[in-house]
Amino acid sequence: MSKEEISLFDDQEFEADHKKFELKAMDDDGHLIKSKDRVQHHGEVFTPKWMVKRILSEPAIQEKLHDIHATFFEPSAGEGAFLKEILHQKLNYVDQISNKTTWKSNALWALMSIYAIELLKDNLARAKKAMLVIFVNHYQAFMQRELSVNTDLYKSAKYVINANIVQGNTLTYKNDEGKLITFSNWIPSGSKVEREIFTFKSLFNNSDANDIGANEGQLSLFDDLENSDGTSKQKIIITKVFRMG
Repeated sequence: MSKEEISLFDDQEFEADHKKFELKAMDDDGHLIKSKDRVQHHGEVFTPKWMVKRILSEPAIQEKLHDIHATFFEPSAGEGAFLKEILHQKLNYVDQISNKTTWKSNALWALMSIYAIELLKDNLARAKKAMLVIFVNHYQAFMQRELSVNTDLYKSAKYVINANIVQGNTLTYKNDEGKLITFSNWIPSGSKVEREIFTFKSLFNNSDANDIGANEGQLSLFDDLENSDGTSKQKIIITKVFRMG
């Protein structure tokens, strides 16, 4: 993970003096566009919060939101309208099914299930930061103690966000550096997590032989990814996943 990505987060923001933690409402400034220029050049129009909630209220989607391993993919994340609400609802479910021993691993599995691509770097930074704020908020409300930026859990949450929420062009399968967009498939393996790196392009029926984890046939992020000889794999305890970087 690059130093540039890690610096997107202001770690000092999460240092708190008070001892009583409550689940906070998510910030939403309500704007649908940033500028006419961005609309013309990038087709950028944000989804209003009420519409996000309505879409996610569909029974089939609610079923997925109550499965910490069910994956979600946002091909054009913007500032994270869907990402924030999906994570919030998934962590609400984690809060319901967990105790103080299981919350950390369950919350990280929920976080690992959310993927996104965003073309514009300023939007990407806001989406990533918002997701980390939500994760920290849920932890502190559930545990009733501050989540230090020096803990394995904080570092792992930030690491997963950087791995799953990436810059790129969905249509070209590449990022601004001209490299193929890559994701991590997080696979439960006993008390550990196994990481399988694959390209976004490999999910479609146009994979190149040199793609990491390329498989024949069209796939979805809701499908199980099959192993392939070209796939990079790592395995580690889930709360120490940041050490993979």
